[in-house]
Amino acid sequence: MITRDEVLNSILKECTICKHLFTKIPGDAFDFKPTENQRNTTALLRYLSVCGIASLQVMLHNSDWGKWKPYSDAVKEMKPEDFPAAMDKQMGEIEDAFNAIPDSDFQTVMVKHPTGGEMTLGAGILNMTLSWLTAYRMQLFLYAKQAGAHDIGTSNNWSGIDRPAKA
Repeated sequence: MITRDEVLNSILKECTICKHLFTKIPGDAFDFKPTENQRNTTALLRYLSVCGIASLQVMLHNSDWGKWKPYSDAVKEMKPEDFPAAMDKQMGEIEDAFNAIPDSDFQTVMVKHPTGGEMTLGAGILNMTLSWLTAYRMQLFLYAKQAGAHDIGTSNNWSGIDRPAKA
């Protein structure tokens, strides 16, 4: 069985990888978006800086999706250079909230996904908090690549490290 610490560490790792990928975004690419109907890089950074804690707080408050708005409002004007600090803040808030969850709640508290369906809090943390951070981290990686960061690869995206030099 997966432990609380293992899940928390996976969530925090996603945040750390996002901070690493941020350092790879070309300086002129914060307005970049692959197509007209997608977020630009700055908007993606804003979303990433709150989607973990906002989803967790929604679930911890009886699936009240109104709990998301204060988080998105708080980063509405966030500048790209503020992203690392925003991620650090989110990581601390996630850790505090996560550690306050009684063990039994992971299997007994039921939460609702925004597209429908009900699941345990533990499954919700995996299916929302962790998976959204993972998915949008991947999007950030792709934006960086498309915007000109051609020297990044698998190790940057999945481990948050630069590719080791070949011997």
